Amino acid sequence: MLTTSHSSAEVALQQLAEQFTHWRQSRRTPRGPRIPEALWTDAVRLVQVLPRAQVAKALGLKPHALNRRCAVMDGTLRPSPPAPHFVEVAAPWPRATTEVEIQRPDGTRLRITYSEPAPTLVPVLQTFLESR
Repeated sequence: MLTTSHSSAEVALQQLAEQFTHWRQSRRTPRGPRIPEALWTDAVRLVQVLPRAQVAKALGLKPHALNRRCAVMDGTLRPSPPAPHFVEVAAPWPRATTEVEIQRPDGTRLRITYSEPAPTLVPVLQTFLESR
């Protein structure tokens, strides 16, 4: 669609608005498929002749969406790559720690913190409890 004058651009805008209306009514659900590229291309071409706000309002588009599409088609903004569906993040699990605290009758305390699955604590505890 090439437009040469302001009045012919307004006629083209009316026709494009009818195409948008037809497209919206033909969708099965309100959140159906995205706007076809052909309609976007025609809308961006009209923005070159008419104000963006006028085009966005007549076509029922959000102004920022039209601005973004204009920037993409001009080449000043590249479309963002699609987001990944799933990203696996592997982090090491923190090692579980165990604390053992023992107090002798005289009030002396021993606290042992360890992360081994089965440490040999018996000799250490016997030495602690027997020494005075």
